Amino acid sequence: MKKTWSCLAAAAAGLSLSAAPAVIQDPYGVCAHVSRGEWQFAPQTFQKMHEAGINWVRTDFDWKYSEPKQGSWNYSHLDRVIELAKKEKINVLPILDYDVPWATPAWKHLDLWSGYVRNLVNRYPLLRYWEVWNEQNSPSFWHDASSGENYAKLLERTYREIKAINPEITVLYGGTAGVPLPFIEASLKAGAGNYFDVMNIHPYHWRGVPEMMFSDLSSLRALMRKYGVGEKPVWITEVGWATAQPPRFYLDVLPSVLAEAGVKPADSMVAIVNDPELGFFEAPNFNADFNLGMFRKVDRIRLADLKSLDVKKYPVLVPSTSEEFPMAYLPDVVAYVKRGGTLVLPSGLPFYHDFQMDGKGGGKLVQVNDKYLKDLHIGWETWWVNKAVPSQEKWQKAAPRFAGKFKVDFKPTGRFLTAANLKKGDEFIPVIEAGTDDYKGTVCGLYKFNSDLTGNIIVYSGLGVIDSTTEKRQAEMLPRTYLIALANGVQRVFWYNFRAGEWKPDEREHHFGIVHADFSPKPAFLAYKTLTSMCPAGSTVPVISTHGKVYLAGWTRPDKVKVWAVWTAESVQKISLRITGKAQALNHLGEAKSVPAGEYAASPELLYLVGPEQVEVHQ
Repeated sequence: MKKTWSCLAAAAAGLSLSAAPAVIQDPYGVCAHVSRGEWQFAPQTFQKMHEAGINWVRTDFDWKYSEPKQGSWNYSHLDRVIELAKKEKINVLPILDYDVPWATPAWKHLDLWSGYVRNLVNRYPLLRYWEVWNEQNSPSFWHDASSGENYAKLLERTYREIKAINPEITVLYGGTAGVPLPFIEASLKAGAGNYFDVMNIHPYHWRGVPEMMFSDLSSLRALMRKYGVGEKPVWITEVGWATAQPPRFYLDVLPSVLAEAGVKPADSMVAIVNDPELGFFEAPNFNADFNLGMFRKVDRIRLADLKSLDVKKYPVLVPSTSEEFPMAYLPDVVAYVKRGGTLVLPSGLPFYHDFQMDGKGGGKLVQVNDKYLKDLHIGWETWWVNKAVPSQEKWQKAAPRFAGKFKVDFKPTGRFLTAANLKKGDEFIPVIEAGTDDYKGTVCGLYKFNSDLTGNIIVYSGLGVIDSTTEKRQAEMLPRTYLIALANGVQRVFWYNFRAGEWKPDEREHHFGIVHADFSPKPAFLAYKTLTSMCPAGSTVPVISTHGKVYLAGWTRPDKVKVWAVWTAESVQKISLRITGKAQALNHLGEAKSVPAGEYAASPELLYLVGPEQVEVHQ
C-alpha cells in the first residue's frame, strides 16, 4: 500500500514473465462460506458459479465444526457440500484451519492437530488440494501472528501427514493477509520451503488498485528464489474489493460539524484536489460525488489552483482523501486556511506521508509523521508514538456539544486528535470521543482558528471511508486483477467472495460478493462472466506491456482467436490504437462497443478487442 498509484506502470514495465506457464489451466475460483454459515445457499452458489464460468470454490473445513467436542466427530455438513459440489462439477479447495479449546494454539498441540488433518484427508480422498490455515500472519486468525517460525512447525507436520496418506495431494501454504515478506521469509528460514507445493497470498489493495500487484508478485518471486523455491507455483486464494456504503461520518456527522463551522453545504461549493498529470489522485475508493453530495457542487481542482483558490467560491477544500499529500504544496493549503477557508481531512492521520513528485506523473511516498502539523495548528497521538495511548478504543460517542445530533457507528480507529499545536485564540472542539476504561481521546474534531489562521479544519481519523468502492469500480477492477495475476505466473485466483451477506449496509466484510444476498448479480458478476469467455482455460498466458499509463494485454484462446485488453489504472488517457485485422470490441461487462478508429480514450473500464492479429498503442 505504500506504493503510489502513479508509479505502477513503471513497475509493470520492468517485470519478467518468464516464470509464467505457456497455457492457463482452470484459473477461476471464488471464496464462499458454503461449509459453514452459508451452507444452505450452496446449491444456488454452485449453480450461479457455473453461469459465470467459475469452477473452483474455496471454503473452510473448520476443526471446531468437524470435532465440536473432543473425540466426537461430525462430517455431515462437509459431506453435503462435497456431494453438491461433485454434482455441479465444482472443484473444492478446503482450508484446514483454526484452534479448538483443547488445542490452543494448534502449533503447540501438533499430535491433536494431526488427528484432525488425518481424519479429513482420509474421509475425502477425491480432494487433491489442501490449504494449511488462513492468514496465519494476522492476529485475527493466529496466536503470535508475527512468528513465521511457528507456522513452519505446523506446516511441516501437516505436509508430512498429508503426504503419508497420498503423496500426490498438493499442499498449499496458507494464504497470507497481504504479502508479508518478513513473515514469509521467517517461515522459509525455518524450513517451510520443503513443506508446501504451492505458495499462496492474499494481495488485497482495497484502498488502491489491482496494478499494485505487479510489485507484490515481483517481490514475492524474488524472495522465493532467494530460498530456492522460486519455481514453485503461486496462487491467490483471496483478493477483492467491497462495495459497502461509506461510513456515517459523511451522511450524518459531517453536516453537523460544517454547521458548527458556519458552513451551509447546500449553498456551498467544495473543491477536491485531483491532479492526474502530476500523479496525485483522490483515493480510488473515494466516491466524492456521493460522500460530498450534501454540497451544492463538487469541483475537482489541480494542485496549481491551490495558490489562488477563492475562499468565497470554494469555502470548503478537501486537499487529500487519504493520509498523503505533496508537501511542496502545503504552504498553499495553509494560506487558504489563513484566508478563512475550511479544510475537510476525511481519512486517517492528516499529512502523514509526503508524496514527493518526480515531475513525470510519478513519485514516492515518504513518511513524515507530524512534521507539518504545527503549520496548521492541529495534532494527533497514537500508540506507536505514545505508550499511554491504546492501539484500539473500546467505545465511541458523540461529544457533549454534538449529543443527539447524529448516531455514532462504532468503528475503531486507534488514531486520536489533540489540541497540542493550538495558538492563542484557537479552539479545538471534539466531535466524536473515543477511548478505553483509562483513556479518553477524540477521533473526529473541529479546529476553529482565530490566530494567524482564521478558517477551520475538520478531521476524521478513521480509515473506513476508503475501505470500500462502488459496484461500478468493483467490476472494473476484477478483470484487471485476473489478467495481471495470470500474466505474472499466478496459476489460480479466488475472488473474495461470491455472495455478499449485506447484513449491515456500511460494513466492509458484508459487501465483498459479486452477487447480492438474493443472488442477483452485481456488475462484477457480469465482468467475471465476460472474462471467463474472453480468456478461458487453455488460453495462452496473457502478456502485458505498458505504454506510459496505459496497459495492453494479449493472449490466444483455445479456438486460436487472439484477444486483447486495454485499460488504465486511474485516469483517462488519450491514445492512438493501431489495430491489424478484423476486430470486435466489448467492454468489461460484455457489452458491444464500437471498434476504436485511431484515437481512443483508455480508462479503468477495460476494453476487449477480439480477433485482430495485432494491436499497438501509440501515445
